[in-house]
Amino acid sequence: MEEYVKPTGFKAKAENFWYHYKWHTVAAIFVLVVTVILSVQMCSKESYDAYILYAGHHEIKRTSSDGDLPEYQKIRSSLGLACEDFDDDKNVNVALLNLYVINSEEAAEALKGNPDFEVNESLVREDTEKLRQTLMFGEYFVCFLSERLFLEYDEEYGKAMFAPIAPYTKDGVDYRYASERGIYLSSTEFGKIPEMASLPDDTVICIRALSDVSTHFNKTESEKQFERGETVLKNILSYGN
Repeated sequence: MEEYVKPTGFKAKAENFWYHYKWHTVAAIFVLVVTVILSVQMCSKESYDAYILYAGHHEIKRTSSDGDLPEYQKIRSSLGLACEDFDDDKNVNVALLNLYVINSEEAAEALKGNPDFEVNESLVREDTEKLRQTLMFGEYFVCFLSERLFLEYDEEYGKAMFAPIAPYTKDGVDYRYASERGIYLSSTEFGKIPEMASLPDDTVICIRALSDVSTHFNKTESEKQFERGETVLKNILSYGN
């Protein structure tokens, strides 16, 4: 039997270690890298007090060509007026998901007022699918939807997609209702804020119902976001009154 010769020198020892523990080392490095990446992501992840959705035939611009703040930032800031510091970090932060969902009739109407109007069909397809997934499973409970989308989803899901809105209204305020589950933004004082007034007159405010489907993946988190959404909706509907 060949006698084992203990390696000497750093290089020899390193080669011997790598030979015997190569896969152990690779696995340990992989775990370390993943841990670091996840830690960085958790530390840098922004904390939001409320999740609000807009979907409709109005494309909220995220860029500006005149040096002014983009419309997206202005609307997001205005929505903060109805939110509260739920996570007690001394900062009110709103997550606004804006989806551009337009059909041929709405596009034709937009073209009348703007001959250069064009529809980004790829974006519309993507946002249309994202809207369906968000309304079914997302953490966005407070919704600003075009009248068409609100009525379509309200009907498609047997009037179970959105919760009755009466519990969130302010007594003595003359709202204009799209149904028992939605109020037109333009009939509220909140809708008169300049940034919010930039949304179409047919925009409907509503809140997704807390259903078994919406709590399928994370019941505790969904319930928390729904309760926050209720507070935000009450603040919106009582704003200025």
